Amino acid sequence: MTNSRDEILNQLIEPSDKFQYHDYESMVKKLKQINQKYPSITSIYTIGKSVENRDLWVIIISDQPLIHEAGEPEVRYVANIHGDESVGRECLILFIEYLCLNYGKNDYITKLIDNVRIHIMPTMNPDGFEYEYKQTKHAVGDGRFNAKKIDLNQNFPHIELEQSSKKDEAIPKKEYNNNENNLDKFTKKQNQFQPEVQAAIHWSLIYPFVLSGNLHGGALVAQYPFDNRIKDSKIAESKSPDDATFKMLANSYSKAHTKMFEGNSCVIFRDGTTNGAAWRVIEGGMQDWSYVFTSDMELTIELGCDKYPDEKNLQNYWNGNKGALLAFITQVVYGIRGFVFDSRTKTPLSGVVIHVHGIEHNVTTYRDGDFFRLLSPGIYDITVERIGYESETKENIFVTNQSSTYVEFKLKRIDFYDDKQNISQLQTLYNQSKTFIRRPIFFVMLASICVLTLSVIFGIVAFYVRRRSFSSLRRFTDSQQYELLTQGDDNLPLMHQSNGHQSISNTHAMRGESEDEADEHTLFTSNIDVPMIS
Repeated sequence: MTNSRDEILNQLIEPSDKFQYHDYESMVKKLKQINQKYPSITSIYTIGKSVENRDLWVIIISDQPLIHEAGEPEVRYVANIHGDESVGRECLILFIEYLCLNYGKNDYITKLIDNVRIHIMPTMNPDGFEYEYKQTKHAVGDGRFNAKKIDLNQNFPHIELEQSSKKDEAIPKKEYNNNENNLDKFTKKQNQFQPEVQAAIHWSLIYPFVLSGNLHGGALVAQYPFDNRIKDSKIAESKSPDDATFKMLANSYSKAHTKMFEGNSCVIFRDGTTNGAAWRVIEGGMQDWSYVFTSDMELTIELGCDKYPDEKNLQNYWNGNKGALLAFITQVVYGIRGFVFDSRTKTPLSGVVIHVHGIEHNVTTYRDGDFFRLLSPGIYDITVERIGYESETKENIFVTNQSSTYVEFKLKRIDFYDDKQNISQLQTLYNQSKTFIRRPIFFVMLASICVLTLSVIFGIVAFYVRRRSFSSLRRFTDSQQYELLTQGDDNLPLMHQSNGHQSISNTHAMRGESEDEADEHTLFTSNIDVPMIS
């Protein structure tokens, strides 16, 4: 670790919690206590339930936890997708308190929380952990799986890969397109996904995550996509289009860890990083799914060889990972960020495709028109596209290893009235109509014809209605006798006066966003000040 990192960590207040395992009830209690103690920078919500009906809790840490601030990146940590891999779960519980304790007391932590919205899920498999927690011997039974004995990290949609335009690179087949990411893709096969996975899929699609860390155990390494391989491929590595950027992200965690970068743990990895498929092939993993179907770049981080160490060793795992957990989040400053607006109305545009030339993987803008494209240092050309708009390209954009590069696009709408030929035709038609109307004799003739036609139509309609009414009256009086029913005031229907206002019941979104979110007035800014640990 560098001196600057040591100095920062030495200044931070350590969590007061004991180094011990938390069962489900104690974990939930801890999260709620933190939320109650730090309500201005935290918010808790659940993304769904497990097979055994346990909530999948997430805590947000940010200076504005209830809203997405335009131009502010969102990152997440997920742990315990395998119930017997417990170190990540306990490290995240400690990390949550670590951040909150130091907010407002340490400049580094304060800037981080003010400029990044952090989502933390300590356990994605609470059922598996509860089973494991009650065992006398660990990491040898069914605690790895959920309550239906399914491996959640092999239950995400399987992604088929094919050769890209580059010989040593794989890309998803065309049907896997992250520019059309919506839940309809999965409804036909919904029954094959476990409730925990369904919840994670929905969660991934409604929040604009930029960077994710999925914490595991069983080795000491930071691994990156792809976990899967091209069918029948003999090449060990399965490189993604963003291989260089993923290596940068993996190295950021490995180097900030006290031992990972040495690469000489129970499994040998050079620099403590690896391509997923080069180690072991996984189909249906969360890491690959997040990368392909969203704008999120996710890594799988193995925190140690012992999946369920003794409680007395938890402090060593915490000390080894706390600096790396901080350093990884700061990677959101690398690359290109900005906004896309409508050139005429100046309104932000969502769903705009951000394409980096030479990289066959795109991201999209969120509802505020903001985007984040993580990239390793270099010079890039970028094209942005949206249906109904002319595309725009900016060339020679420099990305450094110090901060992100801000870029703003203003797209011109492709509009019928913008077409010069159509405008000319409309102008001609208008001039001809104006000339015709200005001639009195033609105008009088046209008006007379219109009046005569309307008179005939109204006459026919009136005759038809009168004839039908008379016929109906005769038919009814011949067959039935009706009596007028008198009603007193007590029988009159109640009339409600609403003064023009409709009463609407108050509803709350599943994901715990603010009620005022839809009406918020965000202030767009090109400033982002995230401190870095290198």
